[in-house]
Amino acid sequence: FMIAMLNPLLFNALHYLQSYNNIQQKLTPKRDFPYEWETYTYNDIREYFNCRQRSKDMDKPLPTLDDWNLLRKAYTLIVDSTKTWNDPVPPTEGYSFEQGKAVPPPYYAMQSEGKGRGLFASRDIKKGELVHNGEISDIVFPGYDAIKWKEFVFSLPRDFACDCTDWHWMQMKHEDDDYHMVAALDISVLMNSGGEEFGPGRTPNVLPEDKYSGKQFALRDIVKDEEILTDYDAYWTDWSEVGM
Repeated sequence: FMIAMLNPLLFNALHYLQSYNNIQQKLTPKRDFPYEWETYTYNDIREYFNCRQRSKDMDKPLPTLDDWNLLRKAYTLIVDSTKTWNDPVPPTEGYSFEQGKAVPPPYYAMQSEGKGRGLFASRDIKKGELVHNGEISDIVFPGYDAIKWKEFVFSLPRDFACDCTDWHWMQMKHEDDDYHMVAALDISVLMNSGGEEFGPGRTPNVLPEDKYSGKQFALRDIVKDEEILTDYDAYWTDWSEVGM
C-alpha cells in the first residue's frame, strides 16, 4: 500500500524537478546579463532586446500555458521564492474572479484586428460592472528602483522580455506609496488601450476607479464578443521614478 502511495508522489516530485530544470535551462543566468545591466533604462532594455520589431508584430500567437508557467516560475526563482501559483483558473483564462470560486473574469483572449492580441467580453457586461480585478491578479515587484524587475526581464528569452516591457507598468498602490513596477502573469495583461488616436469606435470602455486601483469598471454596456479597451494613460508613466 505504501509503495502504491509513494509512486504517484515520487512521480509528481520528479515531474516538478524536471519542469524546474527545464525552466532554468531557458533562463539567462545573471553572469550573462549585459555589462552594468542594473543601470539600464527602460529604453535601453527595449533597444538591447530589439523590442520594436517584436512590438510591431501583430501576428504574435497567444501565450500558451507553458509560456505563462515559464514566466511564473521565473518570477518565483528570481523575485519571490514564497510566491505560489495555485489558482484553479489557468492563466490562459485569467484568474479566479471571485474569492473561493474557480470562475474566470468576463473576458477571453484572442487576436485583435490591427492591435495584435486582446481581450473580448465573454458575455454581456452592464455599465458600472467590475470587469477586471487587478487587486487579485496584479503582482508588485519589490523596491522602488526596479532592480528585481530588470533582473526578471534580463533572465527571460528575448520574446518574453519584450512582451514584459509592453505588458508591465508602474503604479502607486496607495497615496503614500512609492512607484513600483507592476505586472500580471495571465491574460489580463493583454487588454489593449483605446483612445482617439486609434480611430472611431476605439474609445475605452473600461477604466480603473482611480490611479491607485487595479479594479477596472465598465464605462457603458459592453456586448458579448466586443473588445475590452482601457486607457493606458490612466496610470502615470515616468520611468525615472522607478530607476529607469
